[in-house]
Amino acid sequence: MSGAAAWEVFAEALTSPHYPVAQSRVLRQLIEALLFEQVLIPEVIPEGQGMACFQIPARTQQGRLIGYRCHGRISESFGRIRLDDSPILRIGPDTERSVTSIQEFLFEVAANIDIDEVLLVRFLHELQQTLLKDTLSRYTRRSHGHDRDLTALEGQMQDGHPYHPCYKSRVGFDPLDNFAYGPEFEPEVRLLWLALRRRHASLAVCRDMDIDDLLREELGAAQYAQFTSKLRSLGLAPHDYLLLPVHPWQWREKIASGLFPLLQRQDLVWLGMGEERYRPLQSIRSLANADRPWAANIKLPVGIVNTSADRILSCHNVENAAPVSDWLCDIRERDATLIRYGLVFLREVAGVTYRDRNLPPLLQAQQYGMLGAIWRESVDRHLQIGESAAPFSGLCQCEADGRPFIAPWVERQGLGCWLDALLKASLPPLVHLLYAHGIGMEAHAQNIVLIHRDGQPCRIALKDLPGGLRFMRQYLELPERCPPFAPTPPFRRQANVGAGMEAVAPEQVRDYFFDAVFFINFGELSLFLRQHYDLSEADFWGRVAACLFDYQACHPELASRFACFDLFAPTVQVEQLAKRRLFAETELRLQAVPNPLHRHWRQVGKEML
Repeated sequence: MSGAAAWEVFAEALTSPHYPVAQSRVLRQLIEALLFEQVLIPEVIPEGQGMACFQIPARTQQGRLIGYRCHGRISESFGRIRLDDSPILRIGPDTERSVTSIQEFLFEVAANIDIDEVLLVRFLHELQQTLLKDTLSRYTRRSHGHDRDLTALEGQMQDGHPYHPCYKSRVGFDPLDNFAYGPEFEPEVRLLWLALRRRHASLAVCRDMDIDDLLREELGAAQYAQFTSKLRSLGLAPHDYLLLPVHPWQWREKIASGLFPLLQRQDLVWLGMGEERYRPLQSIRSLANADRPWAANIKLPVGIVNTSADRILSCHNVENAAPVSDWLCDIRERDATLIRYGLVFLREVAGVTYRDRNLPPLLQAQQYGMLGAIWRESVDRHLQIGESAAPFSGLCQCEADGRPFIAPWVERQGLGCWLDALLKASLPPLVHLLYAHGIGMEAHAQNIVLIHRDGQPCRIALKDLPGGLRFMRQYLELPERCPPFAPTPPFRRQANVGAGMEAVAPEQVRDYFFDAVFFINFGELSLFLRQHYDLSEADFWGRVAACLFDYQACHPELASRFACFDLFAPTVQVEQLAKRRLFAETELRLQAVPNPLHRHWRQVGKEML
């Protein structure tokens, strides 16, 4: 899309009916999160059949008392709040009207909360950018044909985070960047390539990998030779350098203007543009090879903020990618149960990152994670004949025509049969890693790939390994086989309170796992199936509990671990994603929520006795 055409689409989208639809979603998701996290304390008036009216106190900028009124239900899934489709009303002294401004709502409810104005403005900016990017996505969305491989589906599943109100903020992307690099617009991106002098690079590769062989395979022999020849033409020795790709946006906005002294010294050398086309995946910074699906996905830093997290590529995660991949695959190969489940770890086989430890600490922090790359296995390498892959996040989304993505599968197999197959394919390997090996995976929907046969769930693949697990060494089955990992530097720990793979208590491992797998992932699925298929939440969580008890019945030798990592505890701790943006990150923002599995544990347990 040319620049002029893109700006035309931009203007048309903002005056289209898609704008109020997007605004309604952002506002509702914002209110749901603030109510659930108890940032806003409403008066709750029961209305029968599980419904309630929420009356939220507020104050105008002139100090007049007003309020907001909305309707919804407090669900059985962790007490999460879902608003209905009725208008959200602003109640003034003399009038009431529908809310038409996210800014007005946020500033008026914030008047009753002790919030730093700088953080409030930052949060509002993220919300407004989400509104803008979601409007553009909705306006350009179209029905898709038969192109349904994993890469295509990653672009077609457009909803973003189902809970976080800043689900598509992409702060740093202007509208043209959004069109050029947003996965829903299905762009074809050609990566830029640089050579980084090895003494300024950290390199990590899996045991069976050689970085030069990998690069030769990924670039192709001709382009690899072209790039190394360019180094020689400059009087430089190719073996003194590592080749690495750069996202075009990152080059333009961060590298060229921030690391240009490296170019002047030839510690960094411009090589040119790669020949192959890539497609951005849901995370934006991960890209799949559009020309060769079996080739590696490439994960690159893109210095934007999305769902309130910066999308750099932390040096310690790059350095840990290959060791974590080797460790987890070693665990799987030694465990007949994981092999039987068919669990796939999408290995991050190699990583390169720029890291100059001789710089002053402030400059190290400024440049941390700015330049680097990780090569991750494509799921296509692991598919057997007849198998296909789909993003787990798609299970809770609808197509452009409003039909659930899973509708053809459910119609063919029946909801109960399909759901039980999904649980059987996904839960046992995850809980086995927890119970048998003491490893809690951050298996939220974006980190799981569902492998299926014509919609029949078979097994799962897990990705984003180094930044997505928690463990305690004394609870590992074979702690002596756990390698040492690069630590999170102090300045990153301050920006990401609670970061780091090693926990200090088993409850932290359990809650980390539970938050991703049950609170967000399966919690959202329970609400989606209730809305679209009238499946009660009690039925949903009963099936989850039954699946867990089936696993436990097959592994009585792990009984002590079931108690240690108690998935049926009355309450669990989950992260407050919205509150993190409104208050300084001086502590990990957690809250205790009721566990919907707890009462089903009692019911299922009685049935088993």
